[in-house]
Amino acid sequence: MKPHTLAVLLALLLAGSAAAQRPATGQTTFTLVNRTTTVIRELFATPAGLGNWGQNRLDGRNGNPASLAPGASYAVRRRADNTCNFDLRVVFADGKAEERKGVNVCATEEVTIGTAAAAVDTATGKPADDPSFRLFNRAAVPVTEVYATPAGFGNWGKNRLDLEQLAPDKTRLFALPRDGNCIYDLRVVFADKRSKEQKRVNLCRVAELPVP
Repeated sequence: MKPHTLAVLLALLLAGSAAAQRPATGQTTFTLVNRTTTVIRELFATPAGLGNWGQNRLDGRNGNPASLAPGASYAVRRRADNTCNFDLRVVFADGKAEERKGVNVCATEEVTIGTAAAAVDTATGKPADDPSFRLFNRAAVPVTEVYATPAGFGNWGKNRLDLEQLAPDKTRLFALPRDGNCIYDLRVVFADKRSKEQKRVNLCRVAELPVP
């Protein structure tokens, strides 16, 4: 094979490999809500640690709002490339700014700027931002392991049952932090080694979760 032909083939193989590894294109969103009493006039959202804030998302162009009034919300678009952790910066009409670093937007449907008392969800009977839940074991064998991690976290973390077991027809409350994360990946392991996984469960809308 001629050297020139070999070089062309290698270039084609490398190009194909790069294309296979390139993240799929597309858009997805998370919602930013202004719970303050001041208009937000600038919003920046960039992958964590990028080093520069990029464009103002509230620039009034391409259908974007020019500002975000108190109580208003805005769907922030991001590429569907498995990037979950974002740095956020908002600038208010009075010139003050607020920054949030390393926000996991895969683990929440809503990012709130400002504080407000969470309303009680009438369907679950718990605060609307509380991901704590009761697990109900409907199996004929005990549950030996329970994992609940924010979606996109990358590993299951610790067994939340520790060395205990959840007997058949019993429930147990798992208290999770009210830190803005609602969307969790769950894994339950039974004594007979069977397991069940559920991805991207909005636990803020769940009071009791039956398994299997």
